[in-house]
Amino acid sequence: MPGFPLEGGCHCGAVRYRLLAPAISVQHCHCERCRKIYGTFFGTGAVVKRRDVSIEGAENLTTYRSSPSLAGQFCRTCGGHLFGYEDSEPRLMYIAPTTLDGGAHPGHPADKECHIYVRSKAAWEEIGGDLPKFEASSPDEIITEAQRAEASER
Repeated sequence: MPGFPLEGGCHCGAVRYRLLAPAISVQHCHCERCRKIYGTFFGTGAVVKRRDVSIEGAENLTTYRSSPSLAGQFCRTCGGHLFGYEDSEPRLMYIAPTTLDGGAHPGHPADKECHIYVRSKAAWEEIGGDLPKFEASSPDEIITEAQRAEASER
């Protein structure tokens, strides 16, 4: 398990962030929207509490709404995708965990990583490995647990 805080940022360095605590989960999304936005077979997002992320250079972020309820943020200089926000999850956000410096592990529990929307994967993509695979979204227990914990801290 890595030591926290961890640091990360975009390719050009205009946007930097600190992750103060481990991610709750990591999801590899194979939906068509993520494939087109990231230009890869899937987009990877680590679910974290918003309060556990501090951002420097936020003025260099551009926001793109890929759907009515989902906003992504990327560096306006180099185009590096960094963050995502779902309107339905006001206390949580996504970071692109591959933007952590040195390839650091985002700290999520091993059983909280999965592939989602595999029914939408590219026809020629083969998903290997032993991670759980869900036809659509992952079970809501991951987010629900985080929301319950957040509510109990208030």
